[in-house]
Amino acid sequence: FTEMPTDNFVESSFWNFDALFQPQQHPARDQHDTFFLQDPAEAPELPAGYTAKVKKVHSQGGYGSQGYKYEWRLEEARKNLLRTHTTSASARMLYQLARQEKFSPVKYFSIDRVFRNESLDATHLAEFHQVEGVVADRGLTLGHLMGTLRQFFTKLGTGGPGGGDARGLGTPQGPPHSPLSPGITQLRFKPAYNPYTEPSMEVFSYHKGLKKWVEVGNSGVFRP
Repeated sequence: FTEMPTDNFVESSFWNFDALFQPQQHPARDQHDTFFLQDPAEAPELPAGYTAKVKKVHSQGGYGSQGYKYEWRLEEARKNLLRTHTTSASARMLYQLARQEKFSPVKYFSIDRVFRNESLDATHLAEFHQVEGVVADRGLTLGHLMGTLRQFFTKLGTGGPGGGDARGLGTPQGPPHSPLSPGITQLRFKPAYNPYTEPSMEVFSYHKGLKKWVEVGNSGVFRP
């Protein structure tokens, strides 16, 4: 996997929402859910040719979609915000990939901060880190995605300092260390809706402390 550049906490609504087919009247774009900037309030420029294609898909449809049938506005897409997800970085990388003369399979990842105008509770924060992964290749299926997610969550918490394993074994260079979690193995996949993926799935894991199933991830196959 190659790490995606994610050093821009400030993002335009275009890359955060519009390029991901989220309609401009969507509730997530409301100030109650997103932190919008006052200075600078707008992005200076957007890729003209690609912006026109995004506008057409929103207002008229395309690539198998009938669109949302509304008047898409450039001034709305130019509004700056604190990114609500690192999927905006994925949108940028897929745009760059599509501009290559010859397609080549890629695997990207990122781990960085995102921001939501949320009420704080046990499962919500106004600022948190998101792990993002994208695989682009031919012949991929939903089964590949589910297998990758299971492998990822199972590996969370395994390993340890000095190269030991989850059984708490030490190494010649250091003392034994505490056993770590064997990973997140209790998983459920639930069909979901995302504007930018189809099919889409939410991933849940059972939280022993909260004594309930908690969402730990969102996923899907990107729309063309």
